[in-house]
Parts: sequence; structure tokens; C-alpha cells
Amino acid sequence: MNIELAEVSFSYERRSRKAKATDTPCILEQVNIAIRSGEMLAVAGKSGSGKSTFMQLIKGFLKPTFGNLLLDETNPFTAKRPELFDRVGFIFQYPEHQLFSVTVAEDVAFGLRHSGYTPEEKEAKVKYAMEAVGLDYDAFAERSPFELSGGEKRRVAIAGVVVLEPEMIILDEPTAGLDYPSRTSLFDMLHRLNKEQGTTILWVSHQLEEMLEHASRLLIIKDGTIVADGSPQDLLSNQMLLASLGWEKLPALELRELLLEVCGIEVNRPYKISEVAPLLISLFKKKQQSTGEESLCHP
Repeated sequence: MNIELAEVSFSYERRSRKAKATDTPCILEQVNIAIRSGEMLAVAGKSGSGKSTFMQLIKGFLKPTFGNLLLDETNPFTAKRPELFDRVGFIFQYPEHQLFSVTVAEDVAFGLRHSGYTPEEKEAKVKYAMEAVGLDYDAFAERSPFELSGGEKRRVAIAGVVVLEPEMIILDEPTAGLDYPSRTSLFDMLHRLNKEQGTTILWVSHQLEEMLEHASRLLIIKDGTIVADGSPQDLLSNQMLLASLGWEKLPALELRELLLEVCGIEVNRPYKISEVAPLLISLFKKKQQSTGEESLCHP
């Protein structure tokens, strides 16, 4: 599914009858963006920049004040086709707080309760969704979701969206509160959905490192407008852009530049310092073996 926002603005109307149109501030203003099917797209920006509003517009929770929102060239509002938004799944921050059923299988199946599927068809869809997010059906189906780890609970919540077979999944701070192994496992699952199912993934986060590592495209929102759109590596290496946002360059990018400048080594991936470390150790050992020197490289 392709999504387009054309000259989209959004503002919350003041309740006072005396308020003028100019008194109502825009949360988003004249946004023009196209999201192509199958993208891994991250959205960054400071708190209050308009990220949440942007996500809610795409899901249909909010209606643009001005402009057009198109899903596969159709405006769900003017065409009176709100069911088009069912093709977009939405994962709230800390979705595990919304778990409530006795078993994992029941929780995942909740969205199918009025679908008209037979019990056998529902079970097949629940099994597919659980396997898609890395939860073995036989091992987890009858377990209580409240007995699971934080990462497993989040997978259950995501499975409850995947079972509806959305073409796009939007996630709000998907790694918030998760430890490193759980964060890694979560993105492994999202990449699998993206590559194997063709699901478009859009997520909002304050973790620039995870965007650098996992996104193919990055949008940066500031004061309700999209100020940058492009490769995470290019945008997060742009000193002028970073300065305008009050951000510092990521340590992983600084390390890559240092390797290139001092050692003449160009490292495209990985970006994480924890993954570059073994490379440095290996280079250091090779340098010692070949020259007997203790330093890795010289200017």
C-alpha cells in the first residue's frame, strides 16, 4: 500500500467561539510526503514536534484540517471509505499494558471476534500471527500473557495486530522499556515481517542508534514540518542539520569516520560500536603479528 500526504495540515480547534482561525496553532503544517509499500521508515523529532499527530493521521485516528491523505490514491474521508484504514495496524507505546485475556491465543484472536471466521480458521490465523512474530504456537498459545517477559508480551501485542493482516504497521516507541536482547529480537522480527510479508514498517523513536541500524529511510520532524527526509546515515552525519536540531553526532558514526581518517578503513556496516569492537580487536592483532607494534594504526 502506498500512502501520500499532500499539503496536509492539522490543528486542534479552540472551543472558544471568540477564537480566530489564526489563533489556532498547527500541529502539522503543509506536510508533503509519500510512503512506498515495503519501506522500513523511521520518524524522529523532539517531544512535541508533531510525530504522534503524523502517525495518527496515517492511521485515520485524526482527520487532516487541510490537504489530502491518500491510501493507494484514495482519500478514505472524502470517499467515505474508513475501512481502508484497517489496512494500517497501529502499535501503541507499551502495548503489553493492553493485554487482558486468560491465554496468549485468546488475546491474539481478539481482533477476529466479529470476523465471521470459523473456529478452525481463527486458530490458523492466530497460529500464523504468532509464528510471524517468533512465538511458537504450541509453546505459548495456552500460557497466560501476564507470565511472559517484557519482550514476549510485546510480541503478543504485535501478533494481535499481525493477525488482522495489515499492509502497514505503525509503532510508537517500540523498544521503550526493553533490554538490549529484547530490542534486538524485536527488530529481527520486524525485518522478517518486512522482507517475507512485504509489510511496510513505520516507527517513531528517540533512539537514533536504532534508526541508523534498522531504517532504510528517516524522516525528521521539527515544529510540525518535515525538515529532512533521506538516508539515516546521511542525515545523521549532517553537522548543520544536527546543530539545528540540537543533536550530537552518534558515537558509531564518529568511530566510522575515525577509522577511515586514521586507518584508511571504510566500514559500511555494522554501525553499532559493540559490533565494530571485534573488528578493531582483529585489526589490532593482525597489526601486532605483522609489525610487532602495539598501536593499531598511525596517522
